[in-house]
Amino acid sequence: MSSKAGRDDDRAGSGSPAPYDGGDWAWEFLRRNADYIAEWRRSVPQHLPCITLNDGTKLLRLRRRFPQAEKWGLYAFADPRLCAHKETAFWHSNALKRVVRLNARKTNEAEANVRRLADFNAERHAVIGVDGVPLVVMKRNGVRVPLEIQGFPVLTAAFTPVYELHDLDDLTAQAELLRRLQRFTDADFAAFQKPPIASDERLHQALIALDESLKGKTYRQIAIAIFGEKKVTEEWHGHSQFLRDRTRRLVSKGTELMKGGYRDLLS
Repeated sequence: MSSKAGRDDDRAGSGSPAPYDGGDWAWEFLRRNADYIAEWRRSVPQHLPCITLNDGTKLLRLRRRFPQAEKWGLYAFADPRLCAHKETAFWHSNALKRVVRLNARKTNEAEANVRRLADFNAERHAVIGVDGVPLVVMKRNGVRVPLEIQGFPVLTAAFTPVYELHDLDDLTAQAELLRRLQRFTDADFAAFQKPPIASDERLHQALIALDESLKGKTYRQIAIAIFGEKKVTEEWHGHSQFLRDRTRRLVSKGTELMKGGYRDLLS
C-alpha cells in the first residue's frame, strides 16, 4: 500500500457521516504520511484489539510501550487504510495540548457528587498504558474532551471526581474543557452541537488538495476537485490570480499537516 492507494474511501476528504473533531482531522492527515504507512506495515502487531465494556466504553489496554508509535504521537499504531470513523487513533497524552486531570476517589453513601463514565452522554474511548493510568477520550458532535484519571482501576465503577489545576496559567484552558465535559451530561442529546468552526472547511479543502496532489494532479485539476469546474473555468485566468494562490496554499497546508503539523490539531 502507498500513500496514494489502498485507503478507505469513507473519509473527510469525500464527505463524512458526522462532524470531525481535532483528533479526527489529525488522524486524517497523519494516515496519508508515507513514512507513517511504512512504519505501520513493519510494526508487530499491526492491530491491537479493543474490548467494549458493559457501559459501552471501548478500551485498549497496553502491556508494553510502542516507542515507534509514540514518535507519531500515538500509544499504538492505527491502521492508515481506515478513516477516523472506522479506526480509533489513540493519541498519547503527551501529544495532547489540553487534558482534564482528576483523581477518582472512593465514594460513600453521604456524597452527592458521584459519577460513572456512563453518565457522560458521549462516545468513550479509553486507553490504559503501562503506567496504569486511564486516558478516556469523550466525543460527541465534533467535540472531544480527553480525561486522565488517577486512582481509577475499574473504569465501570462509581467515583467521586476531584479535578486538578496545575497552575493559574492553566485556568482558562481547563475551565473551557470542564464546560465541555459538563455539557456531556446534558439530558438533551440533540441539543448538543459543535459550535461552528470556520477552520473545518479549510481543513476539508486542504485534505482534498493533499489527496489530489499525492495523485500527481496539477493545480488546476486540484482546484476543480475543490471548487468545481465552473468556478475554475471562470476565475482561473483572472487578473487577481486568487484561485491559483488559494489552491497553492491549500496544497502547502495539507502537506504541512501531513508531515507533522497535525499535532497542532490535537486538543
